[in-house]
Amino acid sequence: MILDDTLKEIYSRQIMMKEIGTKGQQKLADASVLVIGCGGLGAPVLSYLTAMGIGHLGFCDCDTVALSNMNRQLLFGMDDMDKSKAFMAEKRLLNLNPRLKTTVYDCFLDESLASEIVPHYDIVVDCLDNFNTRLVLNDACVAAQIPLVHAGIGEFYGQLMTITPGTGPCLRCLFPNKKKEAEPKKPFGVVGSTPGVLGAMQALEVLKYLMGLPVANSGLTIYDGLGLSLEKVNIEPALGCICRKKE
Repeated sequence: MILDDTLKEIYSRQIMMKEIGTKGQQKLADASVLVIGCGGLGAPVLSYLTAMGIGHLGFCDCDTVALSNMNRQLLFGMDDMDKSKAFMAEKRLLNLNPRLKTTVYDCFLDESLASEIVPHYDIVVDCLDNFNTRLVLNDACVAAQIPLVHAGIGEFYGQLMTITPGTGPCLRCLFPNKKKEAEPKKPFGVVGSTPGVLGAMQALEVLKYLMGLPVANSGLTIYDGLGLSLEKVNIEPALGCICRKKE
């Protein structure tokens, strides 16, 4: 996507920043980002990535829109009930930026699909709501040496970490003894703005990575919406973990 005068005007507030500039904005236009999950986290992530000028977005979700999504999944409306989240998301995003290149995966992310598609993107964003698929995505990103921006949310709380294989911890370092869970599990409570906060932070991490700026890859950032605080917890890569840099 070439930055013509129209695009330069659209992204003028970013271009005027010394951390981005015209060259940085062109990097965003040339970037390819994969988002797994189009729900509570995925909605703000996809919206902000589109708005900031990412040139190619791939997104994966096998779910359909339901009434219980309406408090937080702002890509969808009442007319979208029972329709594919992935394709409805594409419709909204192309309305925001008709020049956006999209690749839609209207299916469940398993090990085979993850290993096939992850290597084709510059960075991946974890907007999932179950741990089993998160580990599948984590392992595919580590194997392909592709960064992964993880977030998890519940009620008023959330956590964030950018995984940069070989230079920081991954999800297996956080949960080395975590066993595979039976699916499905009971829904959890969440206030609508919580995934909005964490999703915006994930989109910012993507931008920072693409601009060559420091990212939150040394451990977890914990968000407390009730206390309105952020806490950083440093975590070392676990000995023997697949994410450790091979000597």
